[in-house]
Amino acid sequence: MHTAFTRGPVADVFSSYLVAVSLSAAGELGILDALRREDSYSIETANADGLDPRLVRQLLVTLSWAEIVEVADDKAVTGPRFDDAYRARGYFYWMVRGCGELFSVLPEVSRTANRTGDFYTRDMRAVAVGSKLIGETEVEPHFVELLGELDYSAIADLGCGSGQRLIDAVSRRPGVRGVGVDIAPSAVELAASSVAQAGLAGRIGVVTGDVRDLEPLPEFAGVDLITCVFLGHDFWPKTTCVAGLRKLRTAFPDARRLLLCDVVRSEEPPGADTTIFTLGFELVHAAMGVYLPTRTEWREAFRESGWVLNGERDFAAPPRGVLFDLSPES
Repeated sequence: MHTAFTRGPVADVFSSYLVAVSLSAAGELGILDALRREDSYSIETANADGLDPRLVRQLLVTLSWAEIVEVADDKAVTGPRFDDAYRARGYFYWMVRGCGELFSVLPEVSRTANRTGDFYTRDMRAVAVGSKLIGETEVEPHFVELLGELDYSAIADLGCGSGQRLIDAVSRRPGVRGVGVDIAPSAVELAASSVAQAGLAGRIGVVTGDVRDLEPLPEFAGVDLITCVFLGHDFWPKTTCVAGLRKLRTAFPDARRLLLCDVVRSEEPPGADTTIFTLGFELVHAAMGVYLPTRTEWREAFRESGWVLNGERDFAAPPRGVLFDLSPES
C-alpha cells in the first residue's frame, strides 16, 4: 500500500486548511485578542464566555501545529509565529468566514449552466470586517497620511464596508461630512451602526448603491473627494469599467480627486514566493465571474474614461495592492 501521503507536503496542505479555519474562529471569538493582551489564554475561561472548553482546546491544539500557540494542560501561550498570524488574521477571516461557503460549492459554480443570476453566496459582513483588518496593516495608515495632506469638504467612500475609513476621515476634520456607498445591505447596516456608535450620524450618511451605475443623489452634492478601496475590480470588464468611471464624474460633479486602491492581477505563475492573499483573491473572483485587471489595463481604462492619473503607490500588504491617485480630466 502507498501511504506516503499521510505525512509530508500533502498532509501539511490538509493540516494547513484546518489551521486557517481555527485561526479565523479564534479571531472572531476574541481568543486571539486575549492572547495578544496577556500572552496566554486559560481554557477554563471558555465556560464563562459561553464557549465549549473542549472545542476551544481543540482549536488551540490545531493552532499549535503551526506554532501559533503552545498548549499545555488547560493553558495556551503565544508561540513563535503568533505575531505574524495575528497581523494576518484579516486574510484568514476574509477567506474562511467571508468566502467559505463559496469555496465549498466550487464544483457547482464551475459548471457553466449554474453561473447565472445569484449563483453564489458570501458573508459580506465578514468580507467587510476582514477587508478592514487587511487594510489596517498598510493601506489605512497611508490613507490617513494622504487625507491629512488634502483639502476637502465632503468625502464619499465607494464600497464603504464597515464604514471605518469614513469615520476616521470625518472625525479628523471638523465640518467635513461623508457618505458611504455599498451594494450589500449587511455592509450598509454594519457601517450605519458603526457611524452611530461613533456619534457621527449627523455628519455621515450611508446609502445602498451599485458603484458601477451611480446616479446623482442629494447626498453626493458637494463631494469633492472620492475613495474606493478593494472594490475597483467590481467595475470590470473593461467596457463596464469605463462606463462606470465616466458615471462617477456625473454622479459626483464636484469631485476633484479619486483615490482608487485595488489589488491587481498577477502575471506570473505561483511558486515558493507567492504572497499571502494572491491565490485566494484570484480564485474567489474567478469563482464569482469577476474579471481582475492588470495594472496596464487599469491605466488604459483611466485614459478612456476621462480620469488623469496623477501617481501610483504600491503596497506590500495586501500584496499586489496599488493606490491610483486620479483627477477628472478638464
